[in-house]
Amino acid sequence: MQSLKISLIEKKSPDGMCLQIIFEGMLTLQNAEQIKEKITKASGEFDSFDFITQQVTAIDVSFLKIIKSFKDFLEKQGKKVNVKLDLPFDSERFLCNAGIIFPL
Repeated sequence: MQSLKISLIEKKSPDGMCLQIIFEGMLTLQNAEQIKEKITKASGEFDSFDFITQQVTAIDVSFLKIIKSFKDFLEKQGKKVNVKLDLPFDSERFLCNAGIIFPL
């Protein structure tokens, strides 16, 4: 696996317990399984979720598909989900040119 950091921060919010999941580094296919495992383990315990990216060095569609599918899954369970993608300009431009709409 390539350089990836995933931080989990538990917070109280007006909606109950919130889990912030912060992704840093390479958000690519090489790390997709690790990303999926981390989200899956935490998905049932909280009322709301914040998926946040920061200091991204690489991103591809596999990461976006994982986040989108978990967002849809959690929302169907009645959980609140926020996605904040803080991407370098070149990555954001690449994804926009590929027709990927923000936010997810």
